[in-house]
This record gives sequence, C-alpha cells and structure tokens, in this order.
Amino acid sequence: MKMKAKELLPLLTTHGRTLFDEDRKALFFNWTCSGFTVAFSGTRLSARMTALGDKIPPMPGFPEPPVDWPCFGVVTENGELENRTECREEDAPFTLWEGAPGEHTLRVVKLSENARGKLGLLELETDGEFLPAPANKRPVVEFVGDSITCGFGNEAADNDMVFRTREENGWTSYGALAARELGCEWSMICESGIAVSRPEREIFPMHAMDEIYAFTDELFDSKRGAEPAQWDFAARRSDIVVINLGTNDATPIRFYRDASEIEPMELHFQQKYKAFLKEVRRLNGPDALIVCSLGSMDYYLYDRLLAAVNEYKEETGDGKIVPFKFVAINFLTEGYGGGAHPSSKTHARMGAQLASFLRPYVDKVKKERER
Repeated sequence: MKMKAKELLPLLTTHGRTLFDEDRKALFFNWTCSGFTVAFSGTRLSARMTALGDKIPPMPGFPEPPVDWPCFGVVTENGELENRTECREEDAPFTLWEGAPGEHTLRVVKLSENARGKLGLLELETDGEFLPAPANKRPVVEFVGDSITCGFGNEAADNDMVFRTREENGWTSYGALAARELGCEWSMICESGIAVSRPEREIFPMHAMDEIYAFTDELFDSKRGAEPAQWDFAARRSDIVVINLGTNDATPIRFYRDASEIEPMELHFQQKYKAFLKEVRRLNGPDALIVCSLGSMDYYLYDRLLAAVNEYKEETGDGKIVPFKFVAINFLTEGYGGGAHPSSKTHARMGAQLASFLRPYVDKVKKERER
C-alpha cells in the first residue's frame, strides 16, 4: 500500500509545528523533534523524503561553512531510536523499518535543528495497510530556546568547533528527556544563535524569538518566499511552556565597549523579555505554566530575567509563571559538546533536573484530566 503525504494526513499524528507545502506536496517537519507517528499492518515501512539544505553565514575570521542537511530517525515500539540518517536529496527513498508481521506504530522524528536543513515527507509505503495513528492524550510541554535546546553538538567530540547535523541529537536533548521522563508529549521552537529580541545596540545580525514565535515556521516560509503563517495555538494547547533564552542576548553586551551603555542594554533585555512573556501568555491562554529558565552555559542576564518575571507578575497578577535555573556545565565530569555546548551527559542531567522541577505540576494536570 502506497500513499502520498496529503492522503496520509488524516491517519498520522503529527508532533510539533508541522505544515503541508502544496508546491512540493510534502508534509514538512523542520523543528527539532517534530515529526509524525504512523500506524500500519505489515512487515516493512518505507518512505520518500525531500530535503532542503541550509548554509549558515560565516562568522568573522572563520572559513565558509558547508551546506547543512537534515537528520532524522525512527523511534520503534520499544522506545529506541533507530535508523538515524541524513537526507540530502529532493526525492530520496528510505527504509524506515522492517520486522515481524503484525500491527505496528512508529514515530519518525527530526533530530537536527530547523535552521540547519528542512525535511519533508512525500510518501509512505507498506506491504500491509495504513491504520489511524493513536491521538496524543498526554500533557504537552513546549520548549522555546536556542542552540542548547536544539541539542547543538551534544554528540560531538569534546569542544569540537566544527558543526555537523549528524552530531546534533534533539531526541537526547534535555527537553526531550524531561518530557519522556514525565510521560508528556512535547514540541520545540529553537534555533542556534537566537535571542529573545534584537539588541538595543546591534553589532551583528541576530534572529529574535519575539519575531517568529507566533508563526508555524517562519524559517521555512522565509526560505521559500512565503508570508509566515500563524500557528494555531488554540488547536494545539501546551500545558507547560519552558523558555530557555537569554544566553545569546548577552553576547552584544559583552562586545560593546562603551561602559556607559551597558546598563541601558541590560535594561533593554529586561523590558523585551517582559514583553515576550506577555506575548507567550496571550498566545497560550491563561492556564499554561510558563517556566523562565536559563542555562547551562551562561548566566550573565539571569538577574535581569528574574527582574522581568517579577515585574510581569506584579503588573498582571499572573501566578502561573516561575523562574528556573539550570545547574551549570561541569566540564570535569561531563566534558563539552561541540563549541563548548552541553554534552549528552550534561543534557541528561539537565533533563533530570527539569523533570524533577516540573513533576508536581504535570501530576496535577494528569489528575485533572482523569476526573
């Protein structure tokens, strides 16, 4: 049985912010850990995928980077991530799974980040037939962040400065680990180098989360020359939103040489962070818990983050917003991932720390749904 992506849409359960591109006739799942669950009867499952490469602008003094291509994997029924691979073609065949006959449910997940290659499903084929995939009924956590949330270089050699998408594993990033430990579904909106907002004194171009958060996939729409489409927050409610931003907002402040401008630049971040919180609350509704975190690389702006949270709470009376500070990287026991980013060991510890913090709230959500 062979079905095109558009025909499959009613049968699949999608994860994260996905979209169907009518021009390419493909279901694109570009964000970290986005993808789909498919159910079928048979002994094998194959796919045709389409990929678009991305080329990151070179940093001053560094060589021209290569084109990055997306990586994905298949999560089997025992929860193991298998068949990890990279897609480099506009129309490429892949064997996703082979095994014993029967009914099976598999999850296809994008492992690399949105800014480093786009990935779409064109077609699925099985020797049996496709079945409706089970709908998600678990609490949903949305992770909003930068390279740390993406899992940048978490499988790279210690402090390797060369980025490779095959060494970026979103499935073992702290957010994915925490969500699975808590029995939650999750979504990720994250991009390496992104800040909460554009700095008051811009030294080099920076992407800002407050400019793209409301959209389904501004990165993909910008690449294909389309107007960014609004994400339907009401249809896909998050129970928890974890924001881990502020690391890259500190960079322009560090580069600025006029000492008299440092405090105004910090205050600019504080004001923009508070404005972003208001937007996150407006889009996600009154019931979502918003967690304002920072770490595990840099804490320069944490005091300003706390000030923004406190001001927001005083102004709005919003009691469902809390700060959270990750324990910093322990390079002696955990080493580094690529470019001094958290390693897989650090992500595992961060995931456990966050899960412990969120567990009381998740348990409360689960009990409320059982009533």
